[in-house]
Amino acid sequence: MGDDHALYLDKYQRISLEHSFVLYQWGLHPEEMRDEFVTPVKDILAKRVGFRCSNPACRKPTSGPQEDSTKSINIGVAAHITAASSDGPRYNPALSSDVRKDVTNGIWLCQSCAKLIDNDESRYPIEVLQHWKAIGESAALRALENRSGPEDEELLFLRLEQLMQDLLEEIRKDLAAHPLGREFVTLSKRWSYWAKGNELVYYFEDHTELDNKLRILLNYGLIRDITSNSNAKHYVFTEAFVRYFGV
Repeated sequence: MGDDHALYLDKYQRISLEHSFVLYQWGLHPEEMRDEFVTPVKDILAKRVGFRCSNPACRKPTSGPQEDSTKSINIGVAAHITAASSDGPRYNPALSSDVRKDVTNGIWLCQSCAKLIDNDESRYPIEVLQHWKAIGESAALRALENRSGPEDEELLFLRLEQLMQDLLEEIRKDLAAHPLGREFVTLSKRWSYWAKGNELVYYFEDHTELDNKLRILLNYGLIRDITSNSNAKHYVFTEAFVRYFGV
């Protein structure tokens, strides 16, 4: 058994050395091989956003018919959030090869936006792309659940994401942690406030023009003012608003 194991190791090491030699002949290094997505992962990324670009400012359809009735056109790309190789944008050396190839590290984009994010890494860091991905998946889910005018609703939420991304991102995290939470208050960090214990809190110091942002949400019927005999303003999220966050 020991001799067989040694022979196996010798054979494995020889194959590895031969493989490395071939790579070096072609000017490649084994550690620089790209961790590409397999086809099932690409399919999942595309389907989870309804075959649309995940960039909120784009949302272009990425699939359609060819002239040949038996074929279709695809202009979508399964882009890496953190690079597939060490010389790529947003590379994270702490990730394993399996994680780099996992669906959690991918985002579905049109070809133009895929090129854009890789050419301007500082403008499109990991956090921005993860945010885009969450928005794209939420939009696809809303379109499935609401058959009456999904395009109008989608445009509304994309506009809100552009106007108040910081506030919506905090609400998204709060609802993920407290899926039954609906009531919230707005406060200054300088104020003393006796909380009931179940309200979410948003501070003026954390969000510029918080009152104006809330006024827009009130205008669209996404929150309701339930303030009663209190210096602090109290609101509740409507269920339509909560569904946007996938809760």
